[in-house]
Amino acid sequence: MRVLLIMPDAHMHKLRIGSYLRSMREAPLTLTTLAALIPPMPGLEIKLVDASVDEIPMAYPADLVAISVITGCARSAYRLAAHFRRRGIRVVLGGVHVTILPGEAMPHADSIVIGRGERAWPRLLEDFRAGKLQRVYRESELPGHELPDVPAPRRDLQRRSGYMLPNTVQATRGCRRVCDFCAVNAVWPRYLKRPVADVVRDIRAIRGRHFAFNDVSLVDDLDYARELFTAIAPLKKRWGGLVTADSLQNAELLDLMARSGCVYLLVGFESGDQATLRGIRKNFNQTLRYHDLIRSLQRRGISVQGCFVFGFDHDDAGVFKSTVQLVRDLGVDIPRYSLYTPYPGTPLFARLQAERRILSYNWDDYDTMHVVIQPAQMTPEELYRGFKWAYQETFRLDRVIRRSSRLDIRCAINFVGNLCYRMFVKRLYSEPRYATPYSLDDPGSPPLPSHWVAPKEQEVICAG
Repeated sequence: MRVLLIMPDAHMHKLRIGSYLRSMREAPLTLTTLAALIPPMPGLEIKLVDASVDEIPMAYPADLVAISVITGCARSAYRLAAHFRRRGIRVVLGGVHVTILPGEAMPHADSIVIGRGERAWPRLLEDFRAGKLQRVYRESELPGHELPDVPAPRRDLQRRSGYMLPNTVQATRGCRRVCDFCAVNAVWPRYLKRPVADVVRDIRAIRGRHFAFNDVSLVDDLDYARELFTAIAPLKKRWGGLVTADSLQNAELLDLMARSGCVYLLVGFESGDQATLRGIRKNFNQTLRYHDLIRSLQRRGISVQGCFVFGFDHDDAGVFKSTVQLVRDLGVDIPRYSLYTPYPGTPLFARLQAERRILSYNWDDYDTMHVVIQPAQMTPEELYRGFKWAYQETFRLDRVIRRSSRLDIRCAINFVGNLCYRMFVKRLYSEPRYATPYSLDDPGSPPLPSHWVAPKEQEVICAG
């Protein structure tokens, strides 16, 4: 049996110098984990394709094609599914977008998977081999807060040279917070933790010293985080991950993270305005403490990638200049900006839908780099112009050099991060990034009314 596992190109930033191509993200775990969940069988052939770094083999003689779908690549996924189905190949769709909008995805596939895949995917494969493939597979609810049955990823099937950081590990899934623009709670409504021994096993198996945690909120459970960092410290690896700003107030935890090998953290500051943070349900961030939090990390040799968002309802045309100045004053090592984007399934999507402020339902635009909403205090054109200006101003060469001038491990991290975003600025100014309407001739673009209501999961008729 030949199984082709695909992630469509999500158009994330790439570093390209001549024939040298690297995705600026860490290697995703989705395909390597799905491959690890396939039980051994005679004649089994598994092929993994991340279209961000490889071409999709459209003529591959697969028996089964499985496509993982995030919102920004949903239309591409539907076109791929149509291609392979025309060739008579069964197609399965799963992932974040399918879990949130199963009613939209179902017509494009022979089968869909809703939720996690650790148990649903092997069950689907068993049914497929028996000729009894069902239309819908839904992951069963787990008791407690443990996340068992996650095998070590099949990194041997992944092209390591395609990523700036080819080694990725997951310890937890979900988040205990409910920020209005984040789809995590719609997909994983509970915060689940893998056994620490399993995480340590995966890290030990990594070739090389560096890896990234891809958890969206790594230290939500402090007791678990302490146990995890204590266990990985003897491995002498270097790692990075994503945390919330409020979790950085515990000096003991920061010391332990540094001893365990932490060298960079991505922190969602989002805004320097406290009223804005309350409005997006992120009032656990305390803006007045940003400076102290960043310095506490930098003193421990940890580089800070600080994320800020433009387009909140409190934002006016002055927010771009004030945020760029805030980034400078705070001494953020690697700044990153994005646009306020109402992903399906989020409280923000529901609110802006009701307020008739969503400008595009073309999922290609949902990458936080398009303006897809009507801002409250400026025009869409002003929002996009200011967004581009903030990037250009922040990544001027003199400022990149200043942020990359330290003579320690942070110097290399900061230099690479700032160089990549400086190159991204050129792309931002060369590519048209305004929201685009659906094309009615595109099979991946079902026509939608201007204020379409997203299908609800309970409206799906589950044939399986």
